[in-house]
Amino acid sequence: MNPRPTPLGAALTLVGAAFVAWGILAQPDRPAWAVWLGIAATVAWVLRTLAAMAGWRRVALVLTFFGAAAGAIAAAGTEGTAVVPAAVCISLLVSDESVPLPVSAGSALVALGLVAVGAVTHPVPVLSLIALLAAVVLGFLAGFSRRQIRRAQQREALLAEREIAVREEAARIAIARDLHDVLAHTLGGLVIQLDAADALLEAGDATSAHARVVSARELAGSGLGEARRAVAALRAPSGVHDEPDVIPGELRASLDDLVAAHRSLGGEVDFTTSGESSAVPADVAVALQRALQEALSNARRHAPGAPVTVGLVWSADAVALSVENPVTGAPASAAATQGRAATQGGGYGLVGMGERFAALALGGSVTTAEADGVFTLTAEARTGPRAPAPQPQPPIQGRSDA
Repeated sequence: MNPRPTPLGAALTLVGAAFVAWGILAQPDRPAWAVWLGIAATVAWVLRTLAAMAGWRRVALVLTFFGAAAGAIAAAGTEGTAVVPAAVCISLLVSDESVPLPVSAGSALVALGLVAVGAVTHPVPVLSLIALLAAVVLGFLAGFSRRQIRRAQQREALLAEREIAVREEAARIAIARDLHDVLAHTLGGLVIQLDAADALLEAGDATSAHARVVSARELAGSGLGEARRAVAALRAPSGVHDEPDVIPGELRASLDDLVAAHRSLGGEVDFTTSGESSAVPADVAVALQRALQEALSNARRHAPGAPVTVGLVWSADAVALSVENPVTGAPASAAATQGRAATQGGGYGLVGMGERFAALALGGSVTTAEADGVFTLTAEARTGPRAPAPQPQPPIQGRSDA
């Protein structure tokens, strides 16, 4: 439906209708029926505007149809003046999306026919008749243009709403991912430390139990610090997260801290680095830290006490983190459980890891595999554009001497 007319629009309609009515009444020697129909069309135009302002949709539609018909048949008898309300009403009908386009187009055709009927009743020159018909066609085209513009505006508004919904969904997922990354590692480590302290107390080893409790307290303090940093990052205004690149030494130190924490929880880690390292964007460094954190947490959960192999491989356009650990207990089922965490509920860490790497500026990927009882996680972050693959060179055609 057309938007309700504004007070300014209604005022302009009244002014235009007054000029049309004056033009009709000021014409001498015109058929009375044409004058009365022209005035009726003009009054219907005004009343239609008032009804639309009041929200009386059906009344407004009836008045619009009547104004188009009355103005069209009186157009020839009023020297074309009555064609103005007819063309305006046709334009309003066509632009109204609540009226099917075939109905409004049919109304325009009927109006053209009524103009011709009025010209038969009160003959006018051929050029004048063509001008009257053209006025109705212009009214149709103007209404159709307004209809298309409104549809385009509606599509733009819908796209904007969908974009906002997508951004809100992405923000919600990011918050859930950050909460998981902060809490899962800390709380999982606390459970291990407190379970060990409880077992040591039952065994009467208070000294070792005290050491475990102290480690648990340090882990809780570290987790609290990470939680505060995550909250600060979430509360920061958008666009304020531009941070300097992280040099290789800082990245290695942060990864070493995670390895040390895993070892303090009774784990065994072999950490190696290969390739020529370079500074990486802050989001890449965070993604690698979170990936190692989650991989070590998964190893403690699915393969407690088993040795873990961690490798950081640098290349010209990427850096990849690989984590391998044997799956203890029932290898097949445990490995399957650890691998399914990337795609199913109950293990949101790997899901969040994949989302984090996919959201990097240059892209990234996370893959998991299990073979011979060994679970492997590989997280790769792009640090530069891929070099184009070398094109095969055509063989050199040499001359063969006999």
